[in-house]
Amino acid sequence: MKKLGIHPLFLLLGVILFCLGLVKIFFIYLLVVFLHELSHAFVAKKLGYKLEKISLLPFGAQLSIKQNFMSSHDEICVSLAGPAMNLMLAVFTVSLWWIEPVIFNFTQEFVFANIMTAFVNLLPCYPLDGGRICIALLSEKFERGKASQICFCFNYFFSFVFLACFAASLFFEFNLTLGLMAFFIFFGTVDDKRSGEYLLQNMKVFKNINHKNIIQVKSFAVKFDTPIYQIAKELDKNKYNIIYVIMPNNNLKILSEKNLERIFIAFAPDTKISEVFKK
Repeated sequence: MKKLGIHPLFLLLGVILFCLGLVKIFFIYLLVVFLHELSHAFVAKKLGYKLEKISLLPFGAQLSIKQNFMSSHDEICVSLAGPAMNLMLAVFTVSLWWIEPVIFNFTQEFVFANIMTAFVNLLPCYPLDGGRICIALLSEKFERGKASQICFCFNYFFSFVFLACFAASLFFEFNLTLGLMAFFIFFGTVDDKRSGEYLLQNMKVFKNINHKNIIQVKSFAVKFDTPIYQIAKELDKNKYNIIYVIMPNNNLKILSEKNLERIFIAFAPDTKISEVFKK
């Protein structure tokens, strides 16, 4: 893994908590979010993906992989890993309270932070883990772009809900977290640069190479029944990719990068390349 990144909203959350005298809470959430992301990274690595970057978000984290592409199954597994880790940490810590009750005084914020991080991340809002899972499941029945649009409807809905709750808190008990959640979910809907990078609709496999006179080429052949996510895993961001598809009659079909970009947006990652040619 090359580097660790920090989302601007995570820094904003840290500054706000520092100004409110809640430095301890900030570092607790920093630890919880980091463990959350490590579980994402562990599962992704076990599934054979090469990791490039971990970015800390205010209510979770973001994983960038070298292939920048995942099958629906792998995407769901990686997405669930973070909330699962948080819930296991919460259950384990609570179990310690029964053994040594005095631990409660030092760990109650840690348990609450884990529970909140887990359940907030399971909301069906992109780029939260629940949103990733939502898009992965919907893409099995709809085109990937349509699946994203459906998920973004949840984003707008929950943004409004959190904003309304935040506004209501101004008249009762002020809750800044609700306002930050509304902003963060809406921000994830409209900002492509800082959205979850291993999701298909934000795939940036192909770099701008128009300024180069000489371009290296990577070419390889795949069988007609190969899922498109496996093709994506072999692509090289720094080269021009050409894919030869071996059809049942041993004829060859050629896919250029322009073809691939359209395919990645229109089809679910588990779709076999032969199904693409039928449509």
